[in-house]
Amino acid sequence: MKAVCLLLCLGLARHIAGSIFERRPILERFGEPLENIHKKVHQFKDKLDKFLPVQRVTEIPYSHVQEQKQYDYPQQHVPKLLGKLPGESLQYLDGYYQQHPRVQREYSKVHSSEYDETLQTSKRSSSSESSGEHRPEDMYMPPVYADENMTAQMMKKPVEAPHGDAIEFQGIKMALGPHSQIKKKEQIEKLFADAQMSMKHIDEDSQKTFHKMYELAVQKEDEDVYFNATQLLKKYGYPVEEHTIQTGDGYYLTVFRIMKYTARRTRSVASKGVVLLMHGLYGSADDWLLMGPEYSLAYLLADEGYEVWLGNVRGNKYGRQHVSKHPAQKDFWQFSVDEIARVDLPSLIDYVLQITGQKKLYYVGYDQGTTAFFAMASTMPEYGDKIIKMYAMAPMVYMSHVRSPMVRMIAPTSDLHEQLSPYFMDGEFHPSKELLKTLGGEMCEKEIGCRKICSNLNFVMSGVNLEHMEPAQIPMITGHLPAGGSTRQIKQYSQSFASREFRMYDHGAKINKKMYGSVQPPVYDVSKIQTPVVLYYSEEDWLSHPKDVERLHRELPNVTEYYKVPEGYFAHMDYQHYKKAPEMVYTRLIKSMNSSS
Repeated sequence: MKAVCLLLCLGLARHIAGSIFERRPILERFGEPLENIHKKVHQFKDKLDKFLPVQRVTEIPYSHVQEQKQYDYPQQHVPKLLGKLPGESLQYLDGYYQQHPRVQREYSKVHSSEYDETLQTSKRSSSSESSGEHRPEDMYMPPVYADENMTAQMMKKPVEAPHGDAIEFQGIKMALGPHSQIKKKEQIEKLFADAQMSMKHIDEDSQKTFHKMYELAVQKEDEDVYFNATQLLKKYGYPVEEHTIQTGDGYYLTVFRIMKYTARRTRSVASKGVVLLMHGLYGSADDWLLMGPEYSLAYLLADEGYEVWLGNVRGNKYGRQHVSKHPAQKDFWQFSVDEIARVDLPSLIDYVLQITGQKKLYYVGYDQGTTAFFAMASTMPEYGDKIIKMYAMAPMVYMSHVRSPMVRMIAPTSDLHEQLSPYFMDGEFHPSKELLKTLGGEMCEKEIGCRKICSNLNFVMSGVNLEHMEPAQIPMITGHLPAGGSTRQIKQYSQSFASREFRMYDHGAKINKKMYGSVQPPVYDVSKIQTPVVLYYSEEDWLSHPKDVERLHRELPNVTEYYKVPEGYFAHMDYQHYKKAPEMVYTRLIKSMNSSS
């Protein structure tokens, strides 16, 4: 009888334990045998791969070519399908298998198998495969931007709904909950007035017309919206090479080399020189290609006879690999513009010069691409000597007069700094739609009337002139921007606004003392830069104010050209996404480059 009772108790206990564990996520069953975990992960992977194709990246370590390795990672840029993913799938993969090497090895084996045929036969896939190339699985992995609940979950803080007693200023409603520090209309005016004044105001009928044209453009489902840099270049007949280099601190950066051309786009023996193009904040190499061969600078330079290299920095969709860190971990994102200037740019410049056999190159920077260059050249003059001429479009160095409500709102001197700080913790910058609405989306939507534009980080941060934007270009831009980056990058610009100086990242007095030897972060002294510099700026730019550019002009010792774009209401993003950019800027830039060759 005792034996029977014992067996019954053991059976009951096993049944209860089985029921409990069956309700737990598959990858959290720490006690399961490895073969069971393998089986469950395989099943999980089959479901996941219906939506996430795999990209293989060939890595070429910096300074010398070693044995090539293949790495697989999921492609997440399928906006229409993302909503169908299992709610906790990415969380399991990013969290559990990173902490358990045995499961990680098994997952890696499973993850390299073929993915579901349903994706291969999808409409977008079949249309692109008809040409024999540009398959969706060749795409790169951009970041996934979270909703408010995910943001709060990442920070392990409860969500406080951004609403309360709204205060209104010229149609902009501002409310950040019952404990908001905004109490007066004057505070909203201080944040938004300059940005509003610098926008070209569009009447309601024009807004409706634009939105209708945008809806028609979305229905066309242009494949360029989903193509990466390599696919875009090949589509338009430009031979391209992918090179992936390893920085000194372990990040892998993929750069694109557009081969030499004659005017007819055939391979040329001689070249006018080598040009390195560096993108802006939360951008990527794609940004130099999105307007197509007739309007984008990368194509125009290649047609002119230059060998063009499209650079990328850590954290964007072409820089999300590391020798030991993973993007799901916070330490992957502990970098600011300082690390890009000190490590990424020198690595890129050295690599390009090594591969091409040149002693010097031309450097074209936009937005953050200018910030990183001036930071590098002021502290590492040997790299300034490797540049024939530096072309700065919308230079972001001094930020004292910045108009962007987002930059102003998160600055350490802002009334809202303390309240918004939890949303700007170290890590990848994942702004929710609700947060973006508070940081400028509300004003954007009032002025423009297009929700798709006003829920995009780069438009909210940089502003937009609707008259300069083709409706068909909006899906293209929002499909490639933002391309990813750290929270520290945007915070460093807000610190510059507060300090009125061009400084290294401010970690706080205690850490600053350990890192820099002083309570305040060191100033980048641009007066030490001897590289010839050309400055392009516009009157209504939200992020590159004419007064700040003028200060930079005064302090740089070797400015060869200081040019104000003559077009009225030329917005910050117009340098790359306005069809008149060649007429306003590029033709002048190429002429200057030709005269220096």
